[in-house]
Amino acid sequence: MSTNNPKDKFARLRAIANGEANGSSNDNARHWNFERDGDILGTINGVHSFEHPVYGEQHTVTVKLADTGELASAFLSGWLQEGMKRKQAEVGDSILIKFFGKQPGERFNRYQLEIEKANPSYPSEFDAMNF
Repeated sequence: MSTNNPKDKFARLRAIANGEANGSSNDNARHWNFERDGDILGTINGVHSFEHPVYGEQHTVTVKLADTGELASAFLSGWLQEGMKRKQAEVGDSILIKFFGKQPGERFNRYQLEIEKANPSYPSEFDAMNF
C-alpha cells in the first residue's frame, strides 16, 4: 500500500480514493492490515466511519499501539463492530484483536475481541445494595 511511502506525496489521497481512509481525524494513523500485521493491541483512540463507493458505510478503530505508541487504523468487520458495541468499547479502553484468518471451508476471517474498560463501572445491581 502506498500510504507508508514517505516519497509519495499523494499517498493519503490514494488511500481515501481506495476507501482505506476517510481523511479526517486519523490522518496520522497507518492503515492496519490484519493479514499482514497480525494482532492489534493498544488503547482505543477513536472510532470512525466513512462511505465507501461500493460497500457503503464502513467503520474503523484507531488504536495507539501498546508496543510502539504509534497510531494504527484498523477496519472493523460486522462481527468486530457488534462485539465492540456489546462490550461498550470507548475511547481510552484497552483493546486486543487477535486475528485467526479464514479457517478451512469458511468464507470469513475469524477474530477474538477483548476489551478492558479504562473506567469500569459497577453493575446496576450494586447500586441497590446496602453495605
